[in-house]
Amino acid sequence: MKSLWGQGEKYLRIRRRSIDVSPGVARMLVIGLIVLVTAIFIAGDVGLWTLWRAQKTLDVIESHNRELENDISYLRRNIGELNDDPFAIEKVAREKYGYMRPGERVYRIITLSPVNKN
Repeated sequence: MKSLWGQGEKYLRIRRRSIDVSPGVARMLVIGLIVLVTAIFIAGDVGLWTLWRAQKTLDVIESHNRELENDISYLRRNIGELNDDPFAIEKVAREKYGYMRPGERVYRIITLSPVNKN
């Protein structure tokens, strides 16, 4: 049987060469590798900088979510009052829509803002 690397029983032999590198060059390569890994760790797609920005965004979203939950509870209380209390319905009709009962007179007091004299 023929070998892929030659005739008969000869095999591919790889001769290894040793490369001599000065300590200064080796030190610079190691430092460069450490700097590269640190930069990727801090500024990469899943780095600390991205994590910090995502945490800030999450805090803003959670704050907005709490505000919306407070608004929902306020509106649910108002719905409950409007379903149960006829005086609440009358109050909304008078204040928001300007309704009045027959024979009533409504007086509106208009206050003027003070004029600044410069």
